[in-house]
Amino acid sequence: MKLHIWIAVTLSVLNLNADCTRTMEKNIGWTIIDSKTIQGFRDKGKKSDSFEGCVSGRIIYFTDGTTVTCSSYGYQYAYMPTAIILGKALTYQGKNITMYKMIVENDEYDIR
Repeated sequence: MKLHIWIAVTLSVLNLNADCTRTMEKNIGWTIIDSKTIQGFRDKGKKSDSFEGCVSGRIIYFTDGTTVTCSSYGYQYAYMPTAIILGKALTYQGKNITMYKMIVENDEYDIR
């Protein structure tokens, strides 16, 4: 019985590591700017103390009092998950800009 539990735990850790590796591999060249805890969101008259993914224009609130605005779509449900904020600086038509994205439990969202 103990061997079965050990095997199940080991496979879970390896799967989690593989998910993290795939997510980070897609973000080569991006810089980790911050790690924050999501407190909730607000959009179109709806306010929630959970995280339900992104819809363009949705405001995501963090426990430190800061916010970001979603500019992509993706559904996900989590209560107070950790968000990793990434940034990538580039020059476009002579202007310096920074693109941002947020990773929550291996799902990526474009933000501003």
